[in-house]
Amino acid sequence: MLNLINYPTNCFSPTYQQIVNSFYTETKDMLAKDRSPLFVLEGTEKLIKEELVRCVWFGQHIKKEALYTDDGLRMEVLSPGRWNSEGGPDFKHAEILLEGKGLTKGNVEVHVFTSDWTKHQHNKQETYNTVCLHIVMWNDTDGKYVKNLAGQLIPQLTLSKYLDTELDDLVDAIDVESYLKGERINPGHCQTEIKNQNLSEQWIGHFLDYAGDERILQKAKRYEKWVEKSPFEQTLYEAIMESLGYKNNKAPFLTLASRMPLEAIRYLVPEDAPIQEKKLGTQALLLGMAGLLPQQGNSMTTHDSEAANYINNIEHAWNAIQTKIDKAPMAKTEWTYAGMRPANFPERRIAAMANILSECPSYGIFRHILSAFEKLFPANKQEIEDYREDNKTVEMLIENIQSLFLDIQDSFWSYHYTFDGKKLGKPQKLLGKERISNIFINVIIPILLVYARRHNDIKLEKILHLAYRNYKPLSVTSVTKFMENRILGQSKASKKIVNSARRQQGLYQLFKDFCENDNVSCNKCALYLSITK
Repeated sequence: MLNLINYPTNCFSPTYQQIVNSFYTETKDMLAKDRSPLFVLEGTEKLIKEELVRCVWFGQHIKKEALYTDDGLRMEVLSPGRWNSEGGPDFKHAEILLEGKGLTKGNVEVHVFTSDWTKHQHNKQETYNTVCLHIVMWNDTDGKYVKNLAGQLIPQLTLSKYLDTELDDLVDAIDVESYLKGERINPGHCQTEIKNQNLSEQWIGHFLDYAGDERILQKAKRYEKWVEKSPFEQTLYEAIMESLGYKNNKAPFLTLASRMPLEAIRYLVPEDAPIQEKKLGTQALLLGMAGLLPQQGNSMTTHDSEAANYINNIEHAWNAIQTKIDKAPMAKTEWTYAGMRPANFPERRIAAMANILSECPSYGIFRHILSAFEKLFPANKQEIEDYREDNKTVEMLIENIQSLFLDIQDSFWSYHYTFDGKKLGKPQKLLGKERISNIFINVIIPILLVYARRHNDIKLEKILHLAYRNYKPLSVTSVTKFMENRILGQSKASKKIVNSARRQQGLYQLFKDFCENDNVSCNKCALYLSITK
């Protein structure tokens, strides 16, 4: 078992990557050795829900060594895909080997019966043209394929022929409601070894720490490329904008930040203008370039005079300034609204960013955040380790930086979700604490880390690492819950071990590197090999 105790703990260590590399050569050609017992399903068809079939596929409760599509092609599952909790195909980014076709990547749709494909009208929906494999429990038709909207034949796998245990047993064993919440997740090989070897919480925690460091280091590498093209100030602005887009609007937010860079905003909006005028001008610039102002084609039915007055003022500001801009605004069609809460609509997020920029000192958001680190850790204490137990100092640092985002107030957008929406009874935050936490962990820390290493500022790197490892866990996601239960099971120690955002990020890194391919990668997983070798 790998000794992790004596590795450095006061800066972002590349330990995880060193561990992965140490096992790579000898494991890159390894195949999964474990085989499930073979059983054949017999008897009449059971009344089951589609969600159960999804669980069977995701958990790979099948005889993997002898799979054939309904048209007789030998196939091998490399990855069942990522569980999709939104609209569209049930699993994304699956990887399968098909006889005569080689490696096939795409999405997977799951049904109880073959006929459900047409009953659900997937043959008429463009979204399902990405499906590379149709999974059913039973084929109730004469066909061996299904067709997508483009007329292409999609191979089909009938699971009832290949279940690794009796269907009744699977029905009893799989808790559909709690499956994705991690209650009944297939344990990884690591979980078995952790139990067999009675590994200490300290060892597991150390491993997650280093995996969490690796995730930040990878994010830093990404932003380092951005810094090569733009100053740190612009890079941070673009990265925050991307994060404000969540997963549905990341691309258009990034496009907006590049079309309306900080340099242009400072040129077009006078720095010495009164704060409210500055906010309105910056909002007009960003919302106008986003193509989201009412005059740019959006339907509008105002419900109160306050909204009408704000719209008149912001459109007046945009009309006065757009003649100075040589770039065309974006189209509203570039923005996604489907499946989003009104509180997260792009208009409010853009308004939030405009207010942040307006309230920042003239030297900008990057320098403002950088100075927050420097002020709370003065030069008279040279050793950062002196602060290791000073949790209050770390909390002050985090709160000071996050207040820039959390304390945003806007006379209009704090009380409206849209331009034409009804006024809210009480003010709503423009940015929630969870979003701000994500920005702190996934944007601010890695970008400042790039800055620290470019300037050989060891002290700043140690401060960043101190804040990172002391940051409380973020909200549980399907991935973190899945990983906790895959590695630790229903252990009472789980919350004790995964006690920081750093360790949560470690779970994400392990998932990305290994567990995304389910059990196929277990024997090549750095965590498993660190325990057994």
